[in-house]
Amino acid sequence: MTTPARNIQLLGSASYRDEAEAMLAAPGDAALVERSVLRSLIMRCPDGCGETLVVNLDPRAGKAWRLYQRGGAVSVYPSVWRDGGCESHFVIWKDRILWCEIFEEGNEEPDYDPAIEPLVLEALPADRFVDPASIALELDLIVWDAGKALRRLVARGEAREGVGAAKGAFQRLSHDV
Repeated sequence: MTTPARNIQLLGSASYRDEAEAMLAAPGDAALVERSVLRSLIMRCPDGCGETLVVNLDPRAGKAWRLYQRGGAVSVYPSVWRDGGCESHFVIWKDRILWCEIFEEGNEEPDYDPAIEPLVLEALPADRFVDPASIALELDLIVWDAGKALRRLVARGEAREGVGAAKGAFQRLSHDV
């Protein structure tokens, strides 16, 4: 079996899927399909199974992922989870592929700027729970960065994560006496 990719390699863009797919050679290779708007991310499955993944980026075509291109790096939200085939599950965060459940050993998170934490805390409401995607949208952050900031705020006792149906959503803690 091929060694799983640990990085995504964005090789360019094309107008049609077949043109984008022709650019791909190795696990983790990717290309964008763009026709006036971003349509999809075409990617050679990073687990090495050899299949080509199509990640929809156009909400007009159904469930869509969000693509971030910041500082020359690519992030995609939410995670990519294949229902069939190799059933791989991974996160794309600042060109890194972080594996969920399989190949986790060797996962290395990308650089993170803790300077965003005060901004995230200020944007976090104290009267209701909100998800990391809402905070990221409000502050123009990558969702994975907002999520990490929220987890760090929880660890410091400045925020809390919901339970049950609110799991994955966060709320600022008020320290008023």
